[in-house]
Amino acid sequence: MKRKRRLALLGMAGLMAACPATAMAASPEFARTAEEWARLQDNVLEYDEIEGLIAEYNATVQANQLELNEFKRKYGNTKDDISAKYRDMADEIYASISYPDADDPTYGYVVASVLMAEVQAKNLEQQADENLDDSEIIYLNNKLAEKTLATVAQSNMISYAKGRLELEQAEISLRQAETSLASAQARQATGTATQVDVLNAQEALLTALRNLDSAKSGIENVRQKLLVMLGWKFNDNPEIREIPSADMERAAAMDPEADKETALKNNYTLQVNKKKLSNAASANVVESLQKTIADNERKIGSALVTSYQNVITAKLAYDQAKADLELADRNFRSMEVNYQLGNVSRTEWENQQYAVQSKRLALKVADMNLFQAMETYDWAVNGLASTS
Repeated sequence: MKRKRRLALLGMAGLMAACPATAMAASPEFARTAEEWARLQDNVLEYDEIEGLIAEYNATVQANQLELNEFKRKYGNTKDDISAKYRDMADEIYASISYPDADDPTYGYVVASVLMAEVQAKNLEQQADENLDDSEIIYLNNKLAEKTLATVAQSNMISYAKGRLELEQAEISLRQAETSLASAQARQATGTATQVDVLNAQEALLTALRNLDSAKSGIENVRQKLLVMLGWKFNDNPEIREIPSADMERAAAMDPEADKETALKNNYTLQVNKKKLSNAASANVVESLQKTIADNERKIGSALVTSYQNVITAKLAYDQAKADLELADRNFRSMEVNYQLGNVSRTEWENQQYAVQSKRLALKVADMNLFQAMETYDWAVNGLASTS
């Protein structure tokens, strides 16, 4: 019985080692439902889990949370709490200063130490006077970092999916190069191709092999980066699910003018600057922050329009890729008839088949590009519109 129990525990440990649950989550257990934790802690990565995984298991997010907790413990919550702590620290330094006698053999060294302590105390007093920060501002900056990391992880997952499509394309190109080499060698045997034609086909084959290796390497690099961001180890092997398809109705419903108010309300940088404004006392600082906020608002509106234009551009590219695939399909059907009639060679028929496969992959890439553009637009609405 003990051996069976030990084996069972080892099996559970092996399972746990392959999922983010091995790391301590940032939130307490009651912060999410059992179903939500189960999804985050399984060994499957789905696109819509990324925000939750970043929030709970990303090392930077966890470190920021710990630093915020420590800051609140040490300095307090409000701007006045923090300024008062700086003044208390300055007073402690002043109280610890002991001025030496002139005939003390260490007089010069002690005086230098006293001067350094006075400078440190004055700097703390200046920090107290100029401080605009509070725990809410730190929290908002941490949230900005967290959501930005989520967008990076989403981009990495999309890049991973595109990489897999590029690998398929590299495999198609390899098969096409192999077909071309076989054709060149056959034609050389009949005197209709030269040695140069064969050498060129061999070089094309080597290039296709290099591209295949490069695609595999690129996929693995992105995969490892993605897993580490989300709480797995780089050599774990979770199931990575497909990227959602672009929702055309979602794209059609986008309206940067209507969404601008929400984008302004949600923007983390703007919220930080408005909080600093409410903490400011100096007329010069108030005026400077008011100008900064007005500039933020203009740039947020502009960023939203730019993100929307990128969606439109991606949609046009998707439509073009769809039309290209439909044309390639028609050409292949026509060539298939001619191939059956003996009017075209097998090589020509196979090349047209490869063309259809390539266009189909290109459409999938265009779909992902459109999906990513829509995600970027939504993030701009939800707090991440650029203010720079």
